[in-house]
Amino acid sequence: MKTRILMLALLAAAACTRRSETSAPAGEAQSHAIPVTVAPVTLRPSERLVSFVGTLYGHEEVTISSQVEGQIKSINADLGDHIEAEQVLADAEDDQLRARLREVEATLAKARADEARGRQLVEQKVISPQEYEAMKTAAAVVEAQRDTLTVLVRYARIKSPLTGSVAKRMVSVGEYVRPGTPLFTLVADDPLKLRGDVPERFTDELQVGQTVRVRVDAFPTASFDGKVSRISPASNRENRSIALEALIDNPDRKLKPGFFANAAIVTRSDEDAVMVPQDALITFAGVTKLFVIADSIAHERQVRTGTRSAEGLIEIVEGLRADEMVATSGLTKLQNGANVTIKKPEDKQG
Repeated sequence: MKTRILMLALLAAAACTRRSETSAPAGEAQSHAIPVTVAPVTLRPSERLVSFVGTLYGHEEVTISSQVEGQIKSINADLGDHIEAEQVLADAEDDQLRARLREVEATLAKARADEARGRQLVEQKVISPQEYEAMKTAAAVVEAQRDTLTVLVRYARIKSPLTGSVAKRMVSVGEYVRPGTPLFTLVADDPLKLRGDVPERFTDELQVGQTVRVRVDAFPTASFDGKVSRISPASNRENRSIALEALIDNPDRKLKPGFFANAAIVTRSDEDAVMVPQDALITFAGVTKLFVIADSIAHERQVRTGTRSAEGLIEIVEGLRADEMVATSGLTKLQNGANVTIKKPEDKQG
């Protein structure tokens, strides 16, 4: 009997407790809401960058050699000088060449006169056609000699084949040179070539014509722009990378061939990218998520991130709209469907 009375008492107490819970005021339920700070989703310009390192080279680099034999009588360009195409770099002694040219020109004049008389004589049948052909051949041989000497006289003036700068001078006034003697090394330095390797996992993002931004240690605050000009069709088996080449504008010639460069290729740009603060993101086991706050309820959302802005904002490529609000604190306490209350940023807690 006592046991029965005890059980009835316990049942009555439980019923009272349930009535008490169901009649709890709304303010008590609100007290269980998780306090969070929020931030609006913003739209900002964003760029997808693929970074790599490389070396700068001259767009063209050539070594000019002598094409004549003789002494160098003047030097008109030296190390570091800017030069234009067809500019005279040096002059070789050409007095003997010019004397031989005058001699050959005189011989040519006589040969042509003999040919003209021979034409009349062959028409008059005074000489045979074979004799006349020999005269024509003699005139043609002397003419070829004249042309050869004319070219050699022109080559005695050493001219630049390109616009650029003198990278090296290897001859001095008075030095005797022969055909093939190196005289100058020239480099075309606007634009310059940037060569480097990009990890092969970025192959699908690379295209000829994409913008490249370059920084060098010599000018740490400056950035130099260019375009991707060539992409290797094969991957390097040793380091699993793709070789590429870019042309970098260098109108002021601040950049020098041989500089080490840190470069970034702009593979994608968006003027209105969806961005959120770094604090809004949680990454675990390869999954990145955040909480969208709507009507005081937290909604868990998996997202795919993109680039980071200079202000520390993170681009959301997929999973978020521009008109939403996201939680930026209390994330470890949140779960999908949790009640939240929004607090001021200055009251933000970890």
